[in-house]
Order: sequence, then C-alpha cells, then structure tokens
Amino acid sequence: MTDLDTLLGLFREVATDLTFRADAVDDQRADVTREMAEKTLGNDIYARYIAAVAPGSPTDVIDAQNSDDVPTASIATIRALYQRLYQPENMMIVIVGNVDPVKTKALIREHFGSWRHAGRSTAHVAVPAFQPDRIAPISVAALPQGRRTALMTVVMPTAPPLPTRGQQIDAMLLEMLVLRAVNTRLSAMQPDSPPGKVGLYIENGEQGHRLIMLWDNFAGNAWHPAIAGLARVRCAIDSGGFSDQEWDAAQRDLIQDLDRRTSVMGQVQNVELAKDLSHAFAAGRALIPPSALLRRAQTRLPAIDAQAGNLWWRQQWRAGVRHVRVESPDLAPMAGDGSALRASIAEASKTGCDGL
Repeated sequence: MTDLDTLLGLFREVATDLTFRADAVDDQRADVTREMAEKTLGNDIYARYIAAVAPGSPTDVIDAQNSDDVPTASIATIRALYQRLYQPENMMIVIVGNVDPVKTKALIREHFGSWRHAGRSTAHVAVPAFQPDRIAPISVAALPQGRRTALMTVVMPTAPPLPTRGQQIDAMLLEMLVLRAVNTRLSAMQPDSPPGKVGLYIENGEQGHRLIMLWDNFAGNAWHPAIAGLARVRCAIDSGGFSDQEWDAAQRDLIQDLDRRTSVMGQVQNVELAKDLSHAFAAGRALIPPSALLRRAQTRLPAIDAQAGNLWWRQQWRAGVRHVRVESPDLAPMAGDGSALRASIAEASKTGCDGL
C-alpha cells in the first residue's frame, strides 16, 4: 500500500502539475523527432493504405505519426494541449494486482478527490468516421522503398459490442476459428512459401472501421498471380466453404493455443492487464482472459461446425466494401494515369465468382 500511495501521488502530479521546463521539452522534442524519422516510411505506407480502405478515418485525416509540428511547437502550445486533455472527465484509474479494494479506493479519493476541471470547458470534437462511399475498388502504391504485397480487403463500420460476456466469447471463438481455417487454406495454396508470406488479418479498429484483409507478400513482380490466388481462395470459401478437415484442424489448433496462453497467464505483467482492462472498459467490452476462452471452447467447439464458419465468412464479405490493393516499387513505370494497371488488377481478381 505504501508503494501504491507513492504511485498515485506521482500520477496526480503528472496529471495536474507538470511545468514543462524548456530543457526537458527540448530533450523530448529531439527524441520524438528522431523516432519519427526512423519510422517515416512505415508510417507512410500504413497511412496510405488506410487512406485507400478507410478514407475519412482519423488515421487518414490526421498524419499523427509524422507530425510537422514536433520540431516547432512552442512550450506554450504544448502546455495548452496538456491542460486541455488532462482533465478528470478524460481519465480513468485502473489498478490490477493483489490489493485491498477498500483501502485502494480510499487512496484514490485522497489523491484525486479534490481534482476538478480547470479552466474553460471545451466540447469534445466528434471522431471522424470513415466514408465507405469514397472507397475505390482498386488502389496502387509504387513507393520506391515500399513493400511488395497484394491486399484484398473488406471494410465495414465497427459493430457495437455484443450485450453479454458469453456472446462476446462466442464471437471471439468463431473469429479465431475462421482465422485459422483461412490461413490453413492459404498455406496449402503455396506449400513451398515461407511462413507469413500469405495470411488473413482482422482488425477491429478503434477508429470506427473493421477490416478483414487477405495478403500475399509476393516476390519480384508477381503481383498478378498473387491477386489471382487470393481471389481464388476468397471465392472458393464463399462458394464452397471450409472442409471438415480444415475446420477440425482449426479447432485443435485453437484449443492448443488457448491452453498454452492459459498456462502463461501468470507471467503477464499487471501493467499490461491494466491497459487491456482500460481499453475494454472504454469500448464497453468485457476483458476476457484466455482461461475463460479455453473453458468455453472446450464445451462449445463441438457445436460450432464448419457451416457456422461458412456463414460467418459470407456475412462478413457481403457486409462491407471490398477493395484490392497492389503495392510494389516495380509498378512506378506502369502507373501513369493508372487506368490500364487498374484494369489488369481487376482482371486478375476475376475468378468466376464476382470479381472484386
């Protein structure tokens, strides 16, 4: 409790009493500028991808990772931002550990009970939502030092959290199963490729969009067969579904993974649990540990058959806007106005089902 008392005192000082000494600000300014320089290319690649699949979302609108303001922002500007953001209505205190709840609450009241909003109240700016009507069917990136990848994505608004903890667990298990079954199909399509060359990625974005992405990190200039291969897999699952063998393998792998994650739960640092808990609380979701997922999986998986996965896949790919993207430095000479290249990408994505 003595350590917790000290920490809460430090947190209160950070939240309300920072002075922003000029030397400290300049030291951090140099560090942040250096970090931005090291990550500029990766940030640019990701921002351009988000601009294509989720236009209008915060990552598209605000280039926060490559800010031009860092080298020039005055201390007064930084202090004003701090005073606007660090207000009690924007904060939560999360404590994870073997603590006495009654004594802990008393300490929180002691340190933070007198904290009141300081200064003029400012209205919260609405977070911009992505604009699906601005998503083009195809996009191309030809950055000189960029990656070589083919991406087939469907993007949709983030759904509100399911109302009960059990429903959230079941939805997570089904998504985990589909992820494994699709990755099995993709790996079988290219058995000689290294791990990670092809795959499925699902992002439940905190910026108003959810995306499901198939990718193929092709070599050389093989973007055409990469797109065609992804399209064949997507179309085959959409029309024929998962095989019993794929689904059984996904279930076995999921049980093994959850069992492994449950066995190391005690090694997770409390600060990581606190971050996860705060994110879940802010999003209105339950914080579900691997052990709860494992218990549910052991009883529920026999009832979740391949047909459930097939239905999930079709619903997801038909619920959003589809987008195909090719990134390769080799595309620069072909880009021009882009129409011929886009026509070639569209042709590659036609597999007898419904194209894009």
